[in-house]
Amino acid sequence: MSTTRLLSMTDWESLLQKIINGQEFSSAIQTKGFYKSDIGFKQFAKKHGFSPDLNTPMYLSLDFWSLQPKILTENNFYILRSGRGTFAIIDETQFPRSYLNLTTSDYTQLEIKKNGEFSELIKAFDTRQENAGLEHLHVLGVYDLLIKELFGDVEWHIGPRGNKVSQFKVYGKKSSEETALLFDYHGQEELDYTLWTKDCILLFEAKSVSRNEGLDIGWHKMAYPASRFSKISNYTIKPIYFLKWGNIIHLFVFPKFQFYNDGIIINDKKNQIPEKIFRIDYSSTLQDFL
Repeated sequence: MSTTRLLSMTDWESLLQKIINGQEFSSAIQTKGFYKSDIGFKQFAKKHGFSPDLNTPMYLSLDFWSLQPKILTENNFYILRSGRGTFAIIDETQFPRSYLNLTTSDYTQLEIKKNGEFSELIKAFDTRQENAGLEHLHVLGVYDLLIKELFGDVEWHIGPRGNKVSQFKVYGKKSSEETALLFDYHGQEELDYTLWTKDCILLFEAKSVSRNEGLDIGWHKMAYPASRFSKISNYTIKPIYFLKWGNIIHLFVFPKFQFYNDGIIINDKKNQIPEKIFRIDYSSTLQDFL
């Protein structure tokens, strides 16, 4: 971590300490189980005398549990972005965390088809970039294997992806199993990739990280972009987490995504356990073309 980022994060943690020690925060936690900031991050920072040196997502859009501010997790809190620079700080004892704790101990290996006619194209995909990694699997024929494993011999197509401004409600499931509204999300969400059959949409979230990292992904990374398909009643939505460790990729396939009223539940644990895990190791495939 750079010195600038380290200093900025230290100042941010100091501000968070001040916030969670305040009466407004304590009252919100006691009555609702979460604290919500309804002003944009820059305005919030100015109000509290904090000068952020990093882009707003570095403070609020936290992909992994390990990136949550220590001052929050040590006090059983975690932060979620709620759109347009706003955020919520949630009491984990009342609303269990919305981050996963995945393992790779039980998987099915997908064997890659070797294609010598496109050897230079296959070598060109040898990069850590997530977008390239997603397309790499297409070139290697992995999606044919994946679709066959999940649905049999059916027709499929690559669908839309990219950023989109969306509006939806975010609910949390309490420790008591009661469901409560946390906030109305209005802001940008990002969809990395989709595969479509005639009645199912496979929705991909992709991460390329160091080995054994990335297993603590936030469910919002899949739930937020899933919201754009909430009105499509004739399709099943299945989230897939694409986790790239160098030349090894794991695909975590989750159950049918369950929408709730006019939004999503951010921490419904029964839907956050993978149904299947697939592993792809293309180290030997790349070696064949070097």
